[in-house]
Amino acid sequence: MAPPKSESAAVSSTNASSKLSNTDRSRKGKQAQHIVPEATRKGKDDEVGETGGAAGETVCFICADSVSFYAVGQCDHRTCFRCSLRLRELFKSKACPYCKTDLDTIIYTRDAETEHAVLLQQSFPFEEMGIKFDCKEAHEATKHALQFNCPHRKCQYIAKGGWKDLKAHVRNEHSLQFCDLCLKNKMSFAHEHKLFTKGQLRTHYARGEGAGFTGHPSCEFCRCSFYDNDQLFDHCRKKHEQCFICVRNKNGQQVYYENYGTLEEHFNNDHFPCEHPSCLEKKFVVFESRLDLQGHDLSEHGQSIVGQRARREAKQVNVDFRYAGSGSSSA
Repeated sequence: MAPPKSESAAVSSTNASSKLSNTDRSRKGKQAQHIVPEATRKGKDDEVGETGGAAGETVCFICADSVSFYAVGQCDHRTCFRCSLRLRELFKSKACPYCKTDLDTIIYTRDAETEHAVLLQQSFPFEEMGIKFDCKEAHEATKHALQFNCPHRKCQYIAKGGWKDLKAHVRNEHSLQFCDLCLKNKMSFAHEHKLFTKGQLRTHYARGEGAGFTGHPSCEFCRCSFYDNDQLFDHCRKKHEQCFICVRNKNGQQVYYENYGTLEEHFNNDHFPCEHPSCLEKKFVVFESRLDLQGHDLSEHGQSIVGQRARREAKQVNVDFRYAGSGSSSA
């Protein structure tokens, strides 16, 4: 029983928060702010289960939904079976979400109290993927979650040919479509993904639908979109350029340039690049001040200065002093 995996197996784990800004209209970059997740619903010392809802029913401490079947491992911490299945089959993690114990075998059951060691003593009618099911209903619910079910609420279609089949079905039968970026990156079962009209999909990309999601950020140089700000930040670091002097001074940490040509214009306008042919060929030989550039010229290119007078003048440092209340200056 294979789960409907996302179209890309890679999950971004970059934690760097970033914000891209622009220097002018010709080399502008897209702002990208890392969205900090909301605080978890429970503190670390709380009980694993919560009682909530109008009828006092038990809810999962992860998703806060009502529990139809519990997932319990040898650590005896219980979650709902959907959260357990998501972790095991989509995130490929067997760790208990509460205590991080590695759970090679887990039981899906309606029993809310019996310890894992006691439950193991019974026989199980169904077992696969390292999961033991103590009833047919839990097994059927798990199989259903792992199928390529059409997300349309009035449709019972199950795609046998995977994502390609399901995308063709929703396009032809419902005149709707998936967000490809969400399919590749969002750890959701097939029936949990949203469907969009063409107009809704444009809005989804541009500004999202609220609830903390502000759309998929895009690189304005490449005109391509990314799932989140971390992916955009990683793309800009690999494909575009930053001024190392501005980054070092912490006044240009989020400014990117399309290529070295536009970055070189910035060097010429705002900093002091070495114009010696060998340094121009090396690239990035740039200095924050004229004094630093002068020191570089003497140490790296001093042998090319001919004559004692020329060498003496090259070693002179021009300092412009200005006095408060006076328009004059002296060197």
